[in-house]
Amino acid sequence: MREIVPQIAPDEVRSVSNPTPSPPKPSPPKPSPEARPEVRKGPGPSKLSYRLSRAWAKPIVRNAALVYLPLVALAIVGWRVAANDGWRGMIEARFVSVIDQIAARPEFAVRGVAVFGGSDKLQAEVRRTLDIQPGMSSLKLDVEELRYRAEALGAVEKATVQFDPQGTLRITVVERIAVVLFRYTDDALVMLDKNGVEIGPVERRADHPDLPVIRGPGAQGRVGEVLALLAAAPSIVPRLRALIRVGERRWDLVLDRDMLIKLPETGSVEALSRIMALHYGEELLDRDIAVIDMRLPGRPTLRMKPMAAETFQIRRAVAALGGEDT
Repeated sequence: MREIVPQIAPDEVRSVSNPTPSPPKPSPPKPSPEARPEVRKGPGPSKLSYRLSRAWAKPIVRNAALVYLPLVALAIVGWRVAANDGWRGMIEARFVSVIDQIAARPEFAVRGVAVFGGSDKLQAEVRRTLDIQPGMSSLKLDVEELRYRAEALGAVEKATVQFDPQGTLRITVVERIAVVLFRYTDDALVMLDKNGVEIGPVERRADHPDLPVIRGPGAQGRVGEVLALLAAAPSIVPRLRALIRVGERRWDLVLDRDMLIKLPETGSVEALSRIMALHYGEELLDRDIAVIDMRLPGRPTLRMKPMAAETFQIRRAVAALGGEDT
């Protein structure tokens, strides 16, 4: 491989071998303090903003600034207002005035009252009890309070109260059905439903001839037993005058023709069913019997009326003498 040697001119060789020192460069003059350039701040935050940002990053500081301090300020303001009677009265009056102005607007007025369910008499009683007139503000009516007032009526089992989009107050009631009449010791009559709840007073017994009458201590809470007895002996219902609760333990049934049926404490429905079976086979209830005592299930007892007992004794004497029955 051929070697390449660089060629240097003679004058360049001399300059390289005998270099002449160059004169020293003059140093720049030092600037005076007045002429120094202004030092500018960098793009980073200052120490104060940095420390504030670090403190704001702590949850306790944020909660104190955003939650606790406003609450303390509101508490102090509220305490000052509550302690000042003049301020408190002014705020209350202003608040009531604003509410009254809003409630008086026509779009919140009651357009009408409609009652559904129950008899006409019950609907009229509900209207009279609630006493809501068209034009009243719906904002001043408590729907739950109206429902409680409607259900406080004895004849109302359940009620619902609501406003429709047209502004009409709709009241739907479920009427209690009277199944028996209860007679108090002072002879006052009231109607009871199947649960023994009092519906309302009754002026005359003749107004409800289809309802049986019950009386005696504890009879109101035993309406279910009464219905079971009537279901076991439907044929005696037309003859039934009253069901009497005796000693809060058992029932006596009073029929027409001064007939009394005494039922036991337990198994009263079964005992009455036995009596009805004898009646269907032997016409037991059509005879001159004063008392049918079933209190001892193993020893039912019949007590005849005085006239029937005398007739029975005469027949027995005639039969003993060998005469004919008349």
